[in-house]
Amino acid sequence: MFWLFVALGTVVFVLAVVAAVLWVKVWRLQKQQKLQHAQREIEKAQAEQKRNDYIHESLNVIARAVLDGQCPITEGCIRMAVLLGNMSLDCDTKHRFSIVFEIYNATRHIPTHDQWKALPRKDQRKFEQEMRVLEKQHKATIEEVMAFVRDNPFGNGVGSSLH
Repeated sequence: MFWLFVALGTVVFVLAVVAAVLWVKVWRLQKQQKLQHAQREIEKAQAEQKRNDYIHESLNVIARAVLDGQCPITEGCIRMAVLLGNMSLDCDTKHRFSIVFEIYNATRHIPTHDQWKALPRKDQRKFEQEMRVLEKQHKATIEEVMAFVRDNPFGNGVGSSLH
């Protein structure tokens, strides 16, 4: 009977040691998974920040190019609207850039790139006239928005209102 208790005690002890070893392994694994998850979240946040910085810089360059006459107003608005569309904008920013989106929406039907090159010259002139009318009609408002961006660059002024 004594040996039975010794044997059972030994089995219980061995099972307790095995359970403790397994528990430590599970604990270490969970700790490692948490660290990996945290690292992935940091990398994701850094990638998002890099993306936002790129978009902000691109918006700033476009605004300066439009003001300097290096980029046509319509093209600048189209490019800016596409970039802004990739961001989460607050109501104030949406309102401030509403003219950019208006120009973008008014010109969405105009072919670009290779499709533009494939158009007959007559059709190109028709679309160019349409763009000139829009640019003339909204030039002051667009220049005001572009000057605002120049004076309050994304990432520093207006950019802080973007999320």
